[in-house]
Amino acid sequence: MQSSADASETDTDRRPNPVDDAGRQTPQGPGCLPGLLAATLLMGVVFFILFGFSAWLIFQKRGDLASRTLRATIVPQLEQSRLDGDEKVKVIALLTDLADDLDAGLYENWQAGGIMQRLIDTPLMRWGDLTAVDAWASKGLPEEQRDEARKQFSRFFRAAELERAGTRDIHDVLVPVASAPNAMGFAELRSDLKPEDVLAVVERAKLVADRADVPDQAYPSVSLAEIIRRQIEIGEREGAK
Repeated sequence: MQSSADASETDTDRRPNPVDDAGRQTPQGPGCLPGLLAATLLMGVVFFILFGFSAWLIFQKRGDLASRTLRATIVPQLEQSRLDGDEKVKVIALLTDLADDLDAGLYENWQAGGIMQRLIDTPLMRWGDLTAVDAWASKGLPEEQRDEARKQFSRFFRAAELERAGTRDIHDVLVPVASAPNAMGFAELRSDLKPEDVLAVVERAKLVADRADVPDQAYPSVSLAEIIRRQIEIGEREGAK
């Protein structure tokens, strides 16, 4: 014997479609599916419009965004960096002048975007850390390893000058002597450098220089300020890469 619940379920399953006054069955409506589809489509259109407007707004404000990034992030970080005194003064002066020119509207949006892309691709934010490791190696490594370290670091800086080594490369080279990233995502040079860690940095610098096809020889000091100046000029002339 079926329970009352089963009987009720069976009656419900067998219940015919509603009938009109003439006794003919009328089909049930499509339910809420068309409404859901229409709402989903409308949401997609609204999202597309908002995304397109946001992209357009950002594109139009690239000069303002570039200036704010320079003043609020890049310059303060460089002021706290281990760049040599004269080099730090030159680099910060270049970037401050650039921010002033951006605020004055001297660059079009495509120029501002190109300059910032090129600056971000350069290893300027960790340049001081690598020069500090180079200086430590000149004093802290055994004499027979000092010349090799100096040569490989000079090859890396030469690769950066030739635009064959950039931000990712210098971050990778400095991994053995870097601390964990801080709240802003910036990694800093550890204070407790050890010979084995510095030698690991030397080897990584050599690998980058080899990949960049930089001849295996020592090079004169490379000026970061000149690299920055050149990238600003190229970005102004050609835009993004």
